[in-house]
Amino acid sequence: MLDIVIILFLGIAPPILSLWMLHRAQVSYQQTTNRQIPRISQAPSLKALPPADMTCIEGYGYVIGKVSCKYNARSPYIRCTVNPSGPCQDCRHYESL
Repeated sequence: MLDIVIILFLGIAPPILSLWMLHRAQVSYQQTTNRQIPRISQAPSLKALPPADMTCIEGYGYVIGKVSCKYNARSPYIRCTVNPSGPCQDCRHYESL
């Protein structure tokens, strides 16, 4: 009878130990993320581009920069293929269409 109890205990012990370790890992992870949430919420927010810098083109939608430039990317995210961060004023790569 004692042999059967020992065999059952050895068979059940690894899953119980695994569940206990999993529970400890989840609690530790939750405590770590709860400490980091205030840091994430204090991150600086990104500022949107001013609407004056955007032009609406039929078929494309809103684009940034001078639409008359040959290198304009015609995108609301990238101003120019040569000078993506801009500005268009006094750009040495500006070529009119």
